[in-house]
Amino acid sequence: MLEIFLTGIKPDSGVTFITGGLAATMQSLGYSTAVYLPAQTGTMLRNGYIQAPDFLFIKHMDKNIMTYCSYLYKNRTLSLEVFEKEKLYMDRNVIFQDYMAVAQQFECLLVNGHSNMDTPIEKKFTEEELIHAMNIPLVLVASLRNTTIDEILEYLCGIRSKLLNLRGIIINECPIRSLDYDVRDIQKTIELRTGYPVLGIIPRLMLRGLKPEDWIEYVLACTDVEAIFDIKIEKLSS
Repeated sequence: MLEIFLTGIKPDSGVTFITGGLAATMQSLGYSTAVYLPAQTGTMLRNGYIQAPDFLFIKHMDKNIMTYCSYLYKNRTLSLEVFEKEKLYMDRNVIFQDYMAVAQQFECLLVNGHSNMDTPIEKKFTEEELIHAMNIPLVLVASLRNTTIDEILEYLCGIRSKLLNLRGIIINECPIRSLDYDVRDIQKTIELRTGYPVLGIIPRLMLRGLKPEDWIEYVLACTDVEAIFDIKIEKLSS
């Protein structure tokens, strides 16, 4: 069973974008793949059906990827105030049960966190504690659109004391050129300063019109899929 939990260093890091690309890639490599969200936000009712934006994107990547969630919220963010406003309160036990039920059915499971590890699940239980309880490898996502290299370094150095099973970090929305730093040095700087591997560096992409097959090619070219899932994939070696 291959499984990872993906979440961001900050909100709007592009976690779902990365999750969708990885899920589509694993599905294309022959693994039965599912994506599980403890909570889907930003839902809306259209033509009598509830539409979930993250699931729509993932299904656009590959309709064969199965998607599951435990809670649906209209608000785009998660907070204790949102739980009260929508009269819908998350229960960690429900999340664990749903996660275990999904995990037993597929060869590859990606758990898509909300935005970052400070996201509340219950009044005194955060996404960070959920990751601990699930005891599955964590992959962080950071966008260079809203996060500096120094912030990434500080975050990774601080996370060591949390004793999480951090497999590494994916850098998203990396500019091809920058006046502030040499893009080619990003991986070396992060790995030398923090000891955590950079599992991929994704360039800034024009999302409009991006075809699933093109996104899969980017994932294969710009990330270390085998390191992300800690497995040797025969199709990538041939």
